[in-house]
Amino acid sequence: MIVMNGQKILQTQNNNEWETVGTIKKVEEGIKPGVYNIYLAKTPIDKNQYEGKIIHIDKENAIFYQQVNKDYIVHQLNAVDGKAIAGKDVAITYDGEKATLTLIDMLKNKRSLKI
Repeated sequence: MIVMNGQKILQTQNNNEWETVGTIKKVEEGIKPGVYNIYLAKTPIDKNQYEGKIIHIDKENAIFYQQVNKDYIVHQLNAVDGKAIAGKDVAITYDGEKATLTLIDMLKNKRSLKI
């Protein structure tokens, strides 16, 4: 996924060529410009908690992508209790096959260094 100038483009690699998938859409508020390699997304591990920003929701495949530090995690929409909203910081906690989604404020979690 490429984000720039307030727009996002989804691309897939096909025969060593990048092809645009779908249409160019307006990016959700809270998602910064850049290249998001969501094709490298990992599946979640049971009993783990993932804190980060939801960067893309794929309603067609019933999945959404979350950026956790420098990694990407792909979650199933139907496995998560709560509404996934792109551009929001969330904590997703797994307990077996089910997960709980909680909105968080990442600004409160940041540490500051006084000089």
